[in-house]
Amino acid sequence: MSSGRYFQGIVYYRFDTVDGDVAVTTLWYFIGALVIGGAERTLVDLVNGLDHDEYDVTIWTIFSTNPLESELDSAVTVRCLTDAGQFENGTIGGVETPLAYVIAPLRFCFAAWREDPDIIQSFLFYGNVISRIAGLTCSARVITGVRSVPDSEPLVRRLIDKVTLPLSDAIVSNSTAGREFVIERGASQDDVAVVYNGRNVDTYRSATPAALHEELDIPADATVIGTVGRLLERKGHFDLLEAWVTIATAVPDAHLVFVGDGPARQDLERRIEELDCSDSVHFLGTRDDVPSLLNAMDLFVFPSHFEGLPGAVIEAMAAGLPIVATPVDGNSDLIENYQSGLFVDVRSPQQLAWATIRLANHPDFAADLGATATDRAADQFTVDAMVDGFEAVYRRMSTNSKEKSVYLNEGPG
Repeated sequence: MSSGRYFQGIVYYRFDTVDGDVAVTTLWYFIGALVIGGAERTLVDLVNGLDHDEYDVTIWTIFSTNPLESELDSAVTVRCLTDAGQFENGTIGGVETPLAYVIAPLRFCFAAWREDPDIIQSFLFYGNVISRIAGLTCSARVITGVRSVPDSEPLVRRLIDKVTLPLSDAIVSNSTAGREFVIERGASQDDVAVVYNGRNVDTYRSATPAALHEELDIPADATVIGTVGRLLERKGHFDLLEAWVTIATAVPDAHLVFVGDGPARQDLERRIEELDCSDSVHFLGTRDDVPSLLNAMDLFVFPSHFEGLPGAVIEAMAAGLPIVATPVDGNSDLIENYQSGLFVDVRSPQQLAWATIRLANHPDFAADLGATATDRAADQFTVDAMVDGFEAVYRRMSTNSKEKSVYLNEGPG
């Protein structure tokens, strides 16, 4: 098995696919960079959980800035296609030269042609398109992904996806809504599987609460309401700020905590000043102690406009938090309304305020929702379940197409 990290210039490395007498599947993943994000976190947890006696795993990244690389198992190889990425607000915010988006695919396709892996897998739009094209240069089976269902999409992007979609041998969605979306786009239902994202539930359930009250210099009995995720307009953070004026009035000791970073941060900070609520709203930025932060919160709010299957919500469920969320896409797979959380309409600050105030003022009801959410996360949304789901897809890739279709059409139980 190989390990280590390589920058891919003009030199390529070939790995044997046989370890002793046991055949090893060469499994390549293609992603932009291993930055903090849902797809990236899922990929890291997936490759760490795979049976490395069965799979020789390589992660190909367009850029060489990969903060999550340090969390990878030593058996996993990372191979970078360029070093052109500019790291901003926790992600790749630009490139030194747009040619990187031409050079990287060419290098990846050349490597696929030369080394001929068994499986190529991607998760996001750009990676999906490149992986499908790379599949034409070799005998690899290509698995692409659906991570979210957009509420709008540029015409050119939609056409590119639709034209290249038939080049996928299988498509894995992380939600039932994503499965329906890609079938409507033209994929055969026999080629689409649903594998839910997973988290290590015990990590979040048993974490020691962070000293958040001391860190933020807020009263020990203050109600901490939090959200975790990239600071993007589509995550509904501006809706939450509009609701916060009402929430802070009804729950005077409440404080709102944003965990994460992103391009919308400055606009959010500006809006906080306009609403005159900066004393009760806090930005923690990107953190590596999310389990402890969640255990220091009293409520979790996730007002996203569209989603796949958000890991942040799974983490909040695992931590036993009562949750207010929008019933979009994967959220509907995760939460049962009035049983493991409360749903509110998208872009509805008034409903956000009502639901959050209700949970803050009814702690017994909130605790019941949180306990049910924890049980649900432990039952359906674990890393082990996710890894099992992907490994089943990989094994079916080596059988005939009829058997593959029977499995992929089943989806999760």
